[in-house]
Amino acid sequence: MNINQLMQQAQKLQQKTQQKLVEFEQKEFEFDYKQGSVVVRMRGDYKLTNILVNDVLVDKDDKTTMQEMIAEAINAAIESITQDRETIQQSATGHNLPI
Repeated sequence: MNINQLMQQAQKLQQKTQQKLVEFEQKEFEFDYKQGSVVVRMRGDYKLTNILVNDVLVDKDDKTTMQEMIAEAINAAIESITQDRETIQQSATGHNLPI
């Protein structure tokens, strides 16, 4: 195989990976945190699309617990999406490349 063929294969792989990442960024993920206490919906580009809070958490005398659980749920969603993104990159290249 000559260098031109290698370059073409590398370019095709890069295009394929980029397309997968574009599709991934538009995909919506749902994360159920602590058995429905907080449900976070977020796209692959980390855009938050919705937060559902169980009525059990809505206590006007204890807003702190609800706020902490929402923050924890969002952080868990971001961590999960980041891992999925890294899996796409690794499967296409065998390496974890920054975007």
